[in-house]
Amino acid sequence: MTLAPHRTGKISANGIGLYYESFGDPNNPAVLLIMGVSCPCLQWFPYFIDPIVTQGYYVIRFDNRDVGLSTWIEPGDWQKSPYNLEDMALDAVGLLKALNIAEAHIIGVSMGGAIAQRIAISHPERVLTLGSIASFADITALAAGEIPANSLATVPTLEEYLRFWSLLAGTAFPLDVSLYSELYRENVVVRKGYNPDSMVHHLHAAALSPTPELSKIQVPTLVLHGTKDPLIPITHASEYARSIPQAKFIAMEGVGHDIPQAICSLIHPEVFTLFTTI
Repeated sequence: MTLAPHRTGKISANGIGLYYESFGDPNNPAVLLIMGVSCPCLQWFPYFIDPIVTQGYYVIRFDNRDVGLSTWIEPGDWQKSPYNLEDMALDAVGLLKALNIAEAHIIGVSMGGAIAQRIAISHPERVLTLGSIASFADITALAAGEIPANSLATVPTLEEYLRFWSLLAGTAFPLDVSLYSELYRENVVVRKGYNPDSMVHHLHAAALSPTPELSKIQVPTLVLHGTKDPLIPITHASEYARSIPQAKFIAMEGVGHDIPQAICSLIHPEVFTLFTTI
């Protein structure tokens, strides 16, 4: 069963309009999900969200700036005042404030994990635990990958979109073509939510952000990374995990730069263990 959102809307945070969706009982402990470069919040699929809600948590997903239904920064404005990952971390913190959430478990994938790391460092009072999936701490990790990170710098066709995500899938679990076709339909066709400038803006935000002082992260942390990630080498993830005092590192065998449904049987038990360590 797919759970319907408890609430959807757009709020102002850090000077940005952020679209969000929440699931479950708002009186339960909160879990904030942060997506990666150019990806809409819809890419946190129901198979990831539903078990967390069923376990007794209140889940929030949102479109980052320059994505989906959140504010898109005009190229001219961006060139005058480019933003970095610290700014995007403030967006997420502003969202929590606007929703009257004092603290949350925070999980980020790819760039979302890098944003989550910065929240844990700069706004530790907001973070209960940290989950970093298929992510990076240093932007140079993207240069070591097999696939250019800026492959979708224009609005893609469905075929181009599926080809790109198929390349990011690992060897253990092929891309769910029907699922990603529906994601494309909903975000690109229906929402008109694919911003062709987001890829450049987000990658530049990461490039503008110095490597975070990971030793300052003082919350229980879970780092998960696929052994077949073609975008960010797993060696990078295992190295940055060692810099976080309370981090547990788990290699996901055969997984690429995504979160396939089949691997959630590994992820969710680890996530629930993480949540209960505080």
